Order: sequence, then structure tokens, then C-alpha cells
Amino acid sequence: MSIYKKTPISYNLLLIWLSGTILISGWCFEMEAGEISGMRFEEVERYKLEVDKITVHESPPTRVYLRKAIGNLEVNGSASTDTYEVYFQIPVPFHEQVPILIEVESPQLIDYRFVHLNPPNLIIAARMNQAPSTNIDWTAWVFVKENTYSDLPSFVPIPTPDQLPDSVKKWLDTTDCAQINAPIVQQIADSIRDTTTNLIQLADDICNFCNQIPWQFPHLPYAFDAVYALTWGNSCTGHAHAGAALFRANGVPARTLLVIPTWYSGYLDMHWDIDYYVPDYEWVRMETSLGNHPWYPQNEVVTFACNPEDEFPLFFPCGIDGCWHTSDPTLGMWNPDWGGAHRAFNILFIPDSTDTIELAHSLTDSVFFYYSHYWGISLTPVQQTTFQTALDYQTTALANLQASNLDAYIVNMEQALNNYRNVNPEPITTIFFDDFENGQGEWTHGGTFDEWELGTPTYGPAQTYSGENCWGMDLDNTYENNADCWLKSPQIDLIDYSCAYLSFWVWNWVEDVYDYVYDPLWLDITTDGITFYPLCSKMGGVNDDPEIPDVGGWSMVALDLTKYLGNTVQIRFRFKSDTYIVQPGSYIDDVHVYGRHASTGIIAHKSRARTKTILLENSPNPFSNWTSISYELNMDAYVRLMIYNCSGQLINTLIDAQQKCGFHRTLWNSQDSRGKKVPAGIYFLQMSVCPESGDSINITKKMIMLK
Repeated sequence: MSIYKKTPISYNLLLIWLSGTILISGWCFEMEAGEISGMRFEEVERYKLEVDKITVHESPPTRVYLRKAIGNLEVNGSASTDTYEVYFQIPVPFHEQVPILIEVESPQLIDYRFVHLNPPNLIIAARMNQAPSTNIDWTAWVFVKENTYSDLPSFVPIPTPDQLPDSVKKWLDTTDCAQINAPIVQQIADSIRDTTTNLIQLADDICNFCNQIPWQFPHLPYAFDAVYALTWGNSCTGHAHAGAALFRANGVPARTLLVIPTWYSGYLDMHWDIDYYVPDYEWVRMETSLGNHPWYPQNEVVTFACNPEDEFPLFFPCGIDGCWHTSDPTLGMWNPDWGGAHRAFNILFIPDSTDTIELAHSLTDSVFFYYSHYWGISLTPVQQTTFQTALDYQTTALANLQASNLDAYIVNMEQALNNYRNVNPEPITTIFFDDFENGQGEWTHGGTFDEWELGTPTYGPAQTYSGENCWGMDLDNTYENNADCWLKSPQIDLIDYSCAYLSFWVWNWVEDVYDYVYDPLWLDITTDGITFYPLCSKMGGVNDDPEIPDVGGWSMVALDLTKYLGNTVQIRFRFKSDTYIVQPGSYIDDVHVYGRHASTGIIAHKSRARTKTILLENSPNPFSNWTSISYELNMDAYVRLMIYNCSGQLINTLIDAQQKCGFHRTLWNSQDSRGKKVPAGIYFLQMSVCPESGDSINITKKMIMLK
């Protein structure tokens, strides 16, 4: 679907009926049944609707929008271990947008937490039980401030480098997705700029040019970078990368955004657009596929805002920047598969004063900061109670906003913020860090055709990520065919931590093409030095198509280590090549393990649990359809697991049986004992444990079911 807008569209629109209709800025014009719903985004281009002459009026008061974004991810295949992690992007705090609450559900879900990447991005790390295949559903409620760009000047001089703040200059870099030094990019960038000195006019011209890029992939292998798009055509991904490259080639910082549009009425692949930097104004959104400039943030939910280092593809090495993958290299790059399974909804908008909306936005941003940092980490019983109280206020605030009561929303978000601040876990601290400037230390390496070496590269990357030294497959040449080698870290102590994460920087240029990595790099981990468990999917890198310029660069990868808390571990980078093409290879720098020390109460609580009682959790909480309930018995016992409503009525009995010592898990599908779905509200999970000897133990947890 293409909408070309020469005049900014306001909210008081003249209703236009054109055999089909569309969603624009909170108004719904429905398509005739079956025409658009369910189509992939590439197919929608056939339905072009020109809206050059819509009647516009004065803009109404400032508004806040409530957006609902959903995703259905598929994991196709069975992992090599009993449990594994799935990593995928979710809505992030970005400019006008802040998430309020996020829910994750899956029949195989154990738990999940948020992994924070370079600002402002974060991803979900969902811990899963193995199954032949499974789905993961996520829902995000997102607070969005209106921005009609009414104050965007009509003339801004195209900036020179010295007129740009240092904070935005990194978005002038050439990357593997936006190859600004390629002749075709330079030629088209010069042609579009011509004699104009007005940045706003240049942006209009770039937008119009990208809108005309054909929706086609005539060249094999497929790729989604700027050069492919400018040479042969592309989808929205290539349109966005082409737009970013054309801005950067003209000295204007620009970045790609992974978004879910609200204007599209069906499910589709995640969609890409861009924003560019205007001096003394900040960033302006542009829809490179639909030809809209500026494009209103309230019409799309941002799930990923690319930094330059994110534009060197690793887990999907064909010019698509992103971080979705699993912890298991046996599953491949199509896991999780997000194709055609995302949608964003316009729920409501509330007009109010700018000051009130700014206050609500600021509160939401602060609450989400604590919520995303504390969710899923180990807390003492007192801390967990405080966290749950904060979450209850946060959930009530969302219900207030759903009822169009912004004042009550603010009151409850203030209460949520106060309680989150009182959780007060130990601060994030470095557990292990090595930038390799002090020598090899206790790092070891070996294997077939092992060429791992430490030093300054002279063949692959132009420079290390930091300092003078990094590890590389071969610092002055390509790797060998038939290699199967590894690089292993010293021991890393994860005992007595409440959460732990691993990040590292990787420069990767190996043999791969579109949807397969022939010479992969991946990670694994060991707790005993003998048995190794996988930590990430196979990593590819620079596109190998000889007709597309190669650009290599450093990328950051972040992983969750929660499953290995309580152990001393070692991580291992593993590389394996086939018998055909060789490339510069893999380079590693700045390995960082960080987390929070467990509070004293956690250690004491765990000690008591070993001698007397049980750990009971449910996730997600809040939830909408079902929640996974897990508990650990340290003795054989008779167990009853029951659900009660707020009136104390027994709704359902999930477990009523003798059970063995150890870990147990069950699901509640929001149904009562007769199989009827119960209404949204607060429910209580009660577990009664009767050991063969000793007193009975009763534990109760509050659960919140949303609409």
C-alpha cells in the first residue's frame, strides 16, 4: 500500500471513499473484505492510494495515543538441549513512544527477562522448554505522544560536519546495509541533491525517490541493503536502507527503524522506515516505502532503532539488521520466524494539555526503566512483594488509560514508580571484563586448523573495536578450509548473583549467502569444563554477493546467562568452515559479563528452601490467555495447586497428586474447572504441600489476568 502525501495530513480528514479504505492517524477506512487483510507487505504495493488533495484543517489539541502491538513468533524445529533461549525485539522507549506493559506467552515458556542493548534498544530473552516446534506470542501496550511536526521549519541549510553534534555523527558511517561509498549511492545522492541547499527539500526528494524503487527482487541471491535496492529493487527494508544511505552520502545523519504500522489492517512482516537529523530540531520520521515526509510517530510502533553497529548483519546475513535468534545453532537463522506475524492496533487517543501529556510520558518512561531492569531477576521475598505492588499499580494504570482516564493513569504510575524505587536490588556490576590489552591471560584455544591469535589485525578489520588488541581467526590472512577450532575464556564466577548477562563485540566476515551460513561462528558455555551448552545461533556476516560492495564492521551481541547462575562457567567461541570459500573470518573484542549480586535475603531464603519449603513462580504475570506455573519441591510430597478468585471461590484445581522431589511445571489456560474462560481480573494461586513427615506448607501468589 502506498500513500503519497504532499500536504501534511491532519486529524480532521475529509472522508474519502475509493473502493477500498485505509487507516490514517487514528481514522479507520476499512478495505473491502478480503482485499488486503493477511497479505504480506510486498504484495500490498499493488494497492496504491493517492491522497494528494485531502482537505486539512487546524490541528486539534495535543493527544496521547494508546497502541497495542502483538507478535506471533514460530520456532521451527527442536533444540539440542532440554531448555533454550529465544531472543527477539520488542517495542522500545523511543522519542515519543514508551511501552507500558509487555506480556509474553508460549506453551513452552519457562520465564523471560529483558536484555538491554545499545540505547535505546532491548530484546526479550525467553527461556523455553524443548519441543518439536512451538509458538511465542507477545503483546505490548505502548504510550505514544502525538507529533504532527507542525513546528518543522520549511527551510534548513544542509549542515556541514562541524554543525553536527558529536552524538549524531556516528549515523554518517558506511555499513553493510547502507554502503555510502558505493559508486551507485554516491551518484544518486549527488543527482538528488543537485543544487539544493535546503535540507527539507532534500528530504522530500529522497523520500520521493525511495518511493519509486520497484518492489521486486530480480537478482539472486536476494539481499536487502542499499546497493541491491538502488540497483534492482527491493521491499521496505531496502527502501529504508537506500534512504539512509542517500542521506548519509549527503552528510546528513539518518538511521533505519524497525516498526509495526498501525495503518495496515492485517498481519505483516515487520516494516522498516527511517528518521534523519535536523540541526536545532532533532529527528524527523520518514516513510520511505509509502513516500510520506514527515511521517507521524503515532502511526507506527518502533521495535528497533538501529545504531551503525546494528547494520552489520550477523544472525540474518543478507542486509537485514536485527538481533532475533535462539541460543541453539541447530535451529538456524529462521528461528524465531517473524514473517507475516505482527500487527499494531489503534486503541484510543486522549486530548489533553501538553504539560499533562509530558508528565504522563515521563512517568511511563521511568516506570518502564525499572520494570524492564527488575523483571525476571531473583529478589528477596520483601523485594518481590514491593516489585509486585509496583506491577499492580502499573497494571491498574494501564486499565485507567484503557478507560480514557489520563489523570488516574498518572496517579497510579506515580505509585508504581515509588514502589519500583523501593525494590532497591544490588546495582549492576562487572563480573568479568577483558579488552585483551593485557595479554592472553587465561584464554586458551585449539582444534583443527586452529589459527586463533591475539594482537593487532592487519587483514580483516581496519582496526580493533577498542585499544590495540583483539582475538582473530588469523590476524594477517583468511581462515583455512575444514577448520574446527575454538577460543575459551578463563573461569567466570556466577555464584551468588541474581542475574547475569554476556556482551561482546564481533567482526565477522565468513562464507554465507541469503539464508545459510556455511562457515559459522557461535558460542557455547560449560559449568564443568567438559560438557558444553550452546549460547547463540550461527553467526554469518558480510554479504558474499560479488556484485554488492563488501563492508565489514564491529557488532555487539548481548546474551542472557540466568540459566547458569550459581555456577562457575567458561564461555567458548567455536568456528567451523567447510571445504569451499574462505574469508577474513571472525574477530572478538571487549568480552563483558555483568550482573547483580544477590541480596543477602536471597541467599538466606535459598538456604531455608533447601531444608524446608518450595519456590513457586508463574510467568507471565500479568497475562491474557494463559500463564506458566513452575515450582520446585525439595522433598516428595502431596501437592494441591488451586486457583481462587477475589471472592475466595475455588475456580480450578490444577494439581492434586503425589509428586517427586524436583522441578515441576504446569499451565493455566484461564479456564475454570468446567472449561469456561474466566473474566479478566485478580486471581490467587495457592499451593498446598504435604510432605510425608513434617508440617504442611501453603503458599499463595497473586496473578493478574488482562483482557
